[in-house]
Amino acid sequence: MDQPYWAARVADLGIGAAHDGPVPTYASLSAALEMALAPETGQRAKAVAATVRTDGTTVAARLLLDGADGTDAGTPLGSA
Repeated sequence: MDQPYWAARVADLGIGAAHDGPVPTYASLSAALEMALAPETGQRAKAVAATVRTDGTTVAARLLLDGADGTDAGTPLGSA
């Protein structure tokens, strides 16, 4: 269910291709592979990777614990 959403995000970000349609063809797979291997795609993927948070599990755990004990750990969502 979520695969079309994430495929569209990958395509929107310019870091890969989203397959259009229920059945891949030789042509559609070839086009997707060509895009994935293009130097621009790799460069864009590196740029996007630099923006990905690495503390997501820490933030999620903090939010869960804050909700469980009613305290505030002092880090609002999205500010860490």
